[in-house]
Amino acid sequence: MSYPLNACRTVRSFAKSAHIATIAIVLCLPARAEDPDTALAALGCLGCHAEEEGQEKEQLSELASLRRFEANEIASRLRDYREGKRSGTVMNRIAAGLKDWEIEGIASFLGKRP
Repeated sequence: MSYPLNACRTVRSFAKSAHIATIAIVLCLPARAEDPDTALAALGCLGCHAEEEGQEKEQLSELASLRRFEANEIASRLRDYREGKRSGTVMNRIAAGLKDWEIEGIASFLGKRP
């Protein structure tokens, strides 16, 4: 079966656009030396741990922003969840699959910044 020339051009154009979009997204990430997979994993944490605009410190819950923690504290907490020293609804299951280098990368990405 042969496809019309326009269809082939459309597929090539889409593929090129997808590559450009991927590069653009990576360039928008903070300029850090983390592995892209680690950066994406860290960004996934923000689904539950994002700080809402104008949120008062008194309103911070256990699911609050991770920006208030230093990287070493985030790493310590993730290890505690992984090893069962800290209990949580979901975090134990998430941390169970993390390797030490992933924990360090995620903590570095999410740790307290100026």
